[in-house]
Amino acid sequence: MKRVCFVGASTVEGLGDESGLGWPGRLAKLEREAGRAFVPYNLGVRGQTLREISARAKAECAVRIQDSERDLIVLGTGMNDLARIGTGAFRTPQRRTLADFTQLLEELAAQATLLVVGPFPIVEAKMPFHSAVSGMKFDFKNRDIEEAAKNYAEICAARQISYLNLFPTLLTEPTYTCGLEACDGLHSNGAGYQSIADFIAAWEIWQSQ
Repeated sequence: MKRVCFVGASTVEGLGDESGLGWPGRLAKLEREAGRAFVPYNLGVRGQTLREISARAKAECAVRIQDSERDLIVLGTGMNDLARIGTGAFRTPQRRTLADFTQLLEELAAQATLLVVGPFPIVEAKMPFHSAVSGMKFDFKNRDIEEAAKNYAEICAARQISYLNLFPTLLTEPTYTCGLEACDGLHSNGAGYQSIADFIAAWEIWQSQ
């Protein structure tokens, strides 16, 4: 049976989902119900930047991937690098964010077929977000996330890696936005994660794997 590693931070882990499934678990359930079951591995760790994800992802995927031609890695880019801190500077300088993203792509794509899901919108009125992991306050802006989503798309396209930009869709998707409002503005509830899973399940690239 095909194995799928879901790599990322809190939005991959499913923080805010009362069921604990997150969108990877809900996607696995949808595929199982459709007769396309696979073995899912949720490798999301809340609070991590792309560089921190890169430090562990290659090894974590390596022990789970059995067939590089059949198995998949799905990277959820997350937003942690895009937070503004202190006087308004990015948590991770933009140039380094793109370099870290590129390095992570190349490492994962060398292991198995890689699909990338871009960052999701947030509710700015609920910012700043207080991280229980670092104890810091992070201010997220949708304009920053939107710009990163476009930059990530260009980097993936240059490497012929499939990329799904859900930012514009989710920005006005009522189930997802209501889920953000019900939680902390950065993470959605179970219904919001279900909407993400539904969109990914309908993505023609996902269906072709």
